[in-house]
Amino acid sequence: MSYQALYRQWRPLDFDEIIGQDHITSPLKNQITSKTYGHAYIFSGTRGTGKTSTAKIFARAVNCLDNTTGNPCNVCENCLSILEDQFIDVVEMDAASNNSVDDIRELREHVKFAPSKGKYKVYIIDEVHMLSQGAFNALLKTLEEPPEYVIFILATTEAQKIPATILSRCQRFDFKRISYENILKRLEYICKKIDVEYETEALKLIIQKSDGAVRDSLSSLDQCLSVGGNHLTIENVVDVLGVVEKTQIVLLVQFLTTKQTSESLMTVDNVLNQGKDLNQFLNGLIEVYRDLLIVKMVENNYEALINASVEYIQSLVDVVGSITPTQITRSLDLLIELSKSMKYSQNKRIVFEATIIKLINPEVEVNYDAMMERIERIEKTLASGQLVKAAPREFKEAVEPVKPIVTEAQKVEEFIEFTDQEISLENVKGIWQTFVETLKSEKKGLHPILENSEPVLLKGDRCIVSITSENKMFLSLLVNASNTEYLNGLASKLVKKSLTLDYEVAAEQIENKDSEEAQIMDYFKDYKNVLEIK
Repeated sequence: MSYQALYRQWRPLDFDEIIGQDHITSPLKNQITSKTYGHAYIFSGTRGTGKTSTAKIFARAVNCLDNTTGNPCNVCENCLSILEDQFIDVVEMDAASNNSVDDIRELREHVKFAPSKGKYKVYIIDEVHMLSQGAFNALLKTLEEPPEYVIFILATTEAQKIPATILSRCQRFDFKRISYENILKRLEYICKKIDVEYETEALKLIIQKSDGAVRDSLSSLDQCLSVGGNHLTIENVVDVLGVVEKTQIVLLVQFLTTKQTSESLMTVDNVLNQGKDLNQFLNGLIEVYRDLLIVKMVENNYEALINASVEYIQSLVDVVGSITPTQITRSLDLLIELSKSMKYSQNKRIVFEATIIKLINPEVEVNYDAMMERIERIEKTLASGQLVKAAPREFKEAVEPVKPIVTEAQKVEEFIEFTDQEISLENVKGIWQTFVETLKSEKKGLHPILENSEPVLLKGDRCIVSITSENKMFLSLLVNASNTEYLNGLASKLVKKSLTLDYEVAAEQIENKDSEEAQIMDYFKDYKNVLEIK
């Protein structure tokens, strides 16, 4: 017999083997023993939580020839036939590929015939939310009044997409994500059964990637064992799955906290040179900051909220004393926003590294969280008594960008001398170098963004300014209320005419040989499976 994947070899055979879903298995067993089961069920929950396994067990249990406990015996003729997928009265249907009205009409015709061997005909429809509206309508009448020998089990990962008319006709059971401890016990049990020597920390790394799904954990374990044979080590897991060890991420957080820019960027470079996935690295970084927040805010028993080794938790404790809650929450906000934008970025590394710089230098941002972090840094310096040694430059850099926000508009109103003459685009270009140089001294955070900018169009009192494409991510800084007021005021003062600045990103140079279709396909390359240009 050919090799069978671990998640198939170790699929639960009765309700007692379903882990972490006692709130579902107990009532189902009671229904079977009392023969009070319904005609339609909805099993909803995230992937790998046991929906299909529970449906298969239920199908065997109601057709079992020797069922006294609510569990299928798995040795009678009917149970063995269902286990071998040869029982014609148990039908599994994938709604993702059979979602049309005709598919449901065929099912309705099939329902009319009585069971040939079992007591019940059981229809298991996976991913039922993928059915079309017409297919749901075709299923509705049959689902409402099926023959007494028919049971429907509808499995879905997105119950909110199922029409209310269908939901109201079914008993609904919601499957939970499996707990960290339950998955660990299951993996340890399986490793012992198949004679695999394992490191517990290696299993924990696998579980971290599974997001509460047993099937994902078993698939990852299977993949790692294909390299390590009967030995599972942390090195195997890191190499095969591309995950980054938490200790390496904690080291990066230490560099970020102590504002070691070079070391931070070198750590990122080392991780990428090892062939690690940048998205997984980012997810790991978010998890570490979340764990830091738990350690910072929960004085006692924070170990119960962090599923990790004692060594890892101790490394968090070592770091947490030098970081404030404001720094942690601001970092989480930036990283979560980065995780959204990276999906559509053509150069993920640049976007990632730019966020690293933001984490180290809150002064490049003009928002409440960044300002609070800078104030906390100053207060910490004052409290340490090191102001004389370290504060002059630090204090000036932290405070200076804040000062213009409150008073600059008033200053502009006092000093602008307006001219009656009309101005042209050339007039604006003529003062632009002075405009940029003024930013260098008054608004250090904005100067790099506009350093290579250029006025390109003047319409009345509105001037369009082109900024380089690499500064696209900082466009929001230019258009927030305080910076807009300052920039418009400065430009108006220099040109002696009321002026409003708008910004656009410079168009990238595209080689002539690229057709319009090729450009579009390149932009949407991450969606090549669903994009069709006609």
